[in-house]
Formats: sequence, C-alpha cells, structure tokens
Amino acid sequence: MTIQAYQTLYESSIAYGMRKALQAEQSKAEKLLQLASLEKRCLEKENEINDLRKRIHDKLEEEKQEKLKTEQDHERVALGLKKNN
Repeated sequence: MTIQAYQTLYESSIAYGMRKALQAEQSKAEKLLQLASLEKRCLEKENEINDLRKRIHDKLEEEKQEKLKTEQDHERVALGLKKNN
C-alpha cells in the first residue's frame, strides 16, 4: 500500500471513531434524561400511593365511627323500648 492509502485509511478510522464517540455521548444524554423522567414518575406514583393509603385509612376510620354511632343509637332505642315495656 502507498502512503496515501495509509493516510486515507487512518483518516477514515479517526472519523469512524469520532462518530461512535458522538453517538455514545448522545445515547448517554438520552439515557440520563430518561432516568430523570422515570425517577420523577416513580416519585409521583409513591405520592399517589401514600395519598390512597391515607384515603383508605380515613375511610376506615369514618366507617368505624359511623358503626359506633349506629350501635349507640341502637342501644339507646333498645333501652327505651325496655323501659316502656
């Protein structure tokens, strides 16, 4: 091979290496953006889960209080009926 052919081969390999390096940098940047997006989404889902757990707890507490009130009302009515008889 001539020196010119080696020079062309060298330049071609340098260009190939530069293209691959740029592609790797772009891919890395895209992956970092994707990671940030997924972390944000994960945090949003965790907040949603915590909100739903709180709503469940509040609803259970509300039902418990309602049941207690209903039982007390029933007890009062039963005592009233017993006194009348």
